[in-house]
Amino acid sequence: MSAANAIGFRSAGAESGIDFKQTSGNGAEKYFPTIYGSGIAIFDYDGDGALDLFFATTRELPLDAPTSCRGNRLYRNRGDGAFEDVTIQSGLVHIGFCHGVAAGDFNGDGFIDLYVAALGPDSLYINDGDGYFHDEAYAAGVSNDDWSTAAAALDYDGDGNLDLYVTGYGRWSIDAPRPYCGDQTKRIRVHCSPHSIEPVRHALYRNRGDGTFENTTEAAGIAREDGRGLGVVAADLDFNGKIDIYVVNDECPNFLFMNRGDATFDDVGEIAGAARSDTGGAMAGMGVDAEDIDGDGKPELFVTNFRGEYNTLYRNLDGRSFQDVSARAGIVQDSLPDVGWGCALADFDSDGLPDMFVCNGHVDDNLQLLGEDVPQAEYAKIWRNIGDGKFRLVADPGPFFRDPRVARSAAFGDLNDDGAIDIVVGVLDSKPALLWNESNRLGSWIGLDLIGRQSNRGAIGARVVVHTNKGIITRQVKGGGSYLASNDPRLLIGVGAIDRIDRVEIAWPSGIKQTLTEVELDAMRVVREVEAIENATSHQESIR
Repeated sequence: MSAANAIGFRSAGAESGIDFKQTSGNGAEKYFPTIYGSGIAIFDYDGDGALDLFFATTRELPLDAPTSCRGNRLYRNRGDGAFEDVTIQSGLVHIGFCHGVAAGDFNGDGFIDLYVAALGPDSLYINDGDGYFHDEAYAAGVSNDDWSTAAAALDYDGDGNLDLYVTGYGRWSIDAPRPYCGDQTKRIRVHCSPHSIEPVRHALYRNRGDGTFENTTEAAGIAREDGRGLGVVAADLDFNGKIDIYVVNDECPNFLFMNRGDATFDDVGEIAGAARSDTGGAMAGMGVDAEDIDGDGKPELFVTNFRGEYNTLYRNLDGRSFQDVSARAGIVQDSLPDVGWGCALADFDSDGLPDMFVCNGHVDDNLQLLGEDVPQAEYAKIWRNIGDGKFRLVADPGPFFRDPRVARSAAFGDLNDDGAIDIVVGVLDSKPALLWNESNRLGSWIGLDLIGRQSNRGAIGARVVVHTNKGIITRQVKGGGSYLASNDPRLLIGVGAIDRIDRVEIAWPSGIKQTLTEVELDAMRVVREVEAIENATSHQESIR
């Protein structure tokens, strides 16, 4: 491959062992929630160092209807490119209408737990450490009987315990009266507009540290009730050491909550320029990510939207104000025809510049019957970051991208520990796609598995600055991101074609500053938070 088209992926086949099949629940009744699909988590559930896969699924409605759905599934990474189904022995057997997944160590015991958002009660699966999970949502106070979609783990108050932000979509009941959308004379029914659904309040849950949570949405100053939430990312956007929250909503203005540092937030979406497009309209936001695309140290915001709206890139101007630069970035025309969902700003070719992935798929499968030439299946796309804040669509990233699909969630992580970011894509009523990254490397990389001590154990909110002989690269550990997904919690940082790394500076959520001075290229390391508040120089423990 040439450098201009260096990004490429190989699709895994049956040898992967992943036989999960998503069930949308879509049928003749066109129940509204069946549009949105279900999430994916990449995490190491058994502590063996290999990343495993969890797939949530929706199902037929009503919830007590007969179903052939097998429910949510957990697959253990065998370390040889294949996965084995361990759902039954893990205790994660559940057949419900499940959407987003947030993975994190919520009780700080060193084992990753799972929060699953749903239509109906949510679940908080606590990992016992022996491969088994218990649903403690009700006892913990986070069962949330409303219709919730996405979730993000974060420590917003800095006490070292992982909290939860859960997006609410709206008020929907199968028993409530609903309009007939489509052509009733021809008996052609389609899904109604999101405007047919009344939004509900989202929820922020503070982790008390004793196995229970309290709803602090009002106390934190973010009790908005005008957003049909679908995507959320938690990241330090103004680099003050406090984690912020960005929420994308369906046909409602997006929310931007900036952390004041006193367990409350400033609601600044509208004045910051991140709530709407540059035309002033609220768009149908689905997926979201935050990453520094231009090397200035400030993370941009990226949002996937509905057909005819284009995917939106908001440049971070000063940490608290953003500008829609989608046209300048070169992504408008190539995204206008699509309905975008799962996404990432991720460096797929290790050149030090985050690229852009989006998977697509329309919400209706029968618009042709109404005379509209709009297929439901659409093509996934990758844009390569060519520098100066601009992107170029990659012509042929691999076989997966040559066929249209009805995609929804996407999760990102290095599943085979080769230093390249792989992708797992969820497809409605089909098997997921596992995409092995076989891009032409344009540089080296470093991997950091950060373990907090005074900070939350997963180090969500940590900011890393890599100083090389050719420049500076800034990354951070985020909560949430993409669409209904939970990504590889480790940092995989492409550093480009460099000779050496001078140092790596880590700003932990606790406020501790840590400097690494002996950093080997092309290797993954475990880095534990030092205990002194003073600036510290630390060696690293390699996991290879």
